[in-house]
Amino acid sequence: MTRLSVILIVVVAATSAVAVHDARAGGFAVAEQSTTAAGTGSAGTARTDDASAAWYNPAALADAGGWRIGFGILAAQPSLTARAMDGSWSTNNESAWITPPHVNASFASGDFAAGIALGVPYGSGVTWPADWPGRFEIVRSKLEVFRASPFAAWRFGKWRVSGGLHVDAARLRVGRQLDFIDTEGDVLVDMDGTGVGLDAAAFYQATDDVDVGLTYKSRTGIDLAGAADFEATPDAFSMKTVDQNATAHVTIPDRIALGAAWRTGEWTVLGDLEIATWSVYDELVIDFENDATPDAKQTNNWTTTVGLRAGTEWRFARGWVGRGGAFYDPSPAQDDTLAPSSPDSSRVGVTLGATRAIGTDWYVDAFAEHLQLLGRQSQNENSLAAEYSGHARMLGFGVRYQR
Repeated sequence: MTRLSVILIVVVAATSAVAVHDARAGGFAVAEQSTTAAGTGSAGTARTDDASAAWYNPAALADAGGWRIGFGILAAQPSLTARAMDGSWSTNNESAWITPPHVNASFASGDFAAGIALGVPYGSGVTWPADWPGRFEIVRSKLEVFRASPFAAWRFGKWRVSGGLHVDAARLRVGRQLDFIDTEGDVLVDMDGTGVGLDAAAFYQATDDVDVGLTYKSRTGIDLAGAADFEATPDAFSMKTVDQNATAHVTIPDRIALGAAWRTGEWTVLGDLEIATWSVYDELVIDFENDATPDAKQTNNWTTTVGLRAGTEWRFARGWVGRGGAFYDPSPAQDDTLAPSSPDSSRVGVTLGATRAIGTDWYVDAFAEHLQLLGRQSQNENSLAAEYSGHARMLGFGVRYQR
């Protein structure tokens, strides 16, 4: 294997930074798609009478409830730490507040409902110091997947069902340093693309106090295309590392969620079990346009995960609702592929939230979350030997209209 092939393989390894760098849900999913549901650990599959059902379970909205419109913004500040196994060095990533928005809108009349959910359900970003020991594997990366999900729903007695599609628009940017023995260079890969998938959901009102929900969001294949920009390339590599076009393919996993809600007096208890087929993200290949530049392949071997979410709501005063929740998101990454480009780790988190009604039609929501990465040690013989840990702080604010 030539030195250039090794360099380019590491470039592809950097693109697998879509793993966990903003320290949210398993893999590179962003579970917090509504301020209300986020307050209960993002358990929302059986949530009803709320605009956020447009994302969590659109079937629940076929209840003749009229207009439901909600807007919210999430502010997340992740922090990752890498430490040498022998304690010789320690590095923190250069984190900043990330603020993805979400919008949910629907209208229900009689036995029919229709609407749309807009948000950023997948994304990640990390920036390590430019001089850190792993700079030849990864310095910075950012993935953003914007999703639009229109739907229609129908009610049949105690059953409600919905169907729709989702359109994903993704952008991936990756940068890292290049080691040319006696000098250093850098490369930036910037690609984007779109893909389409299908959604289906069911909602069952088992009793006056118990609801059950089931949702399926299909995988999305996204073809990415863009450019690779090489800088400070020595003459010996100049023919193979010219600026050029590049393409890749990323598969967003299927998501299956089963949830239940139980109401008793002023209390509501919610729980979700969520399956994500991260096994579809088994490899990532970058195809460089220049025939002299070897294409590169990164093997991920991720596995399907099962996450748990639970929370409760308490209507403790007129116009006020309090919330609390917790969750566990297992990591899909394998020990033998762990690297600074994807230092994925299982997560546990706790949440608090509240809603204040303003009149009869408007609601103001807020939540706070602390997420902890459980920590892992690299067992990848071809990567930097290090131990990774971290945490994230999240705040959310939203406004809803319902009439």
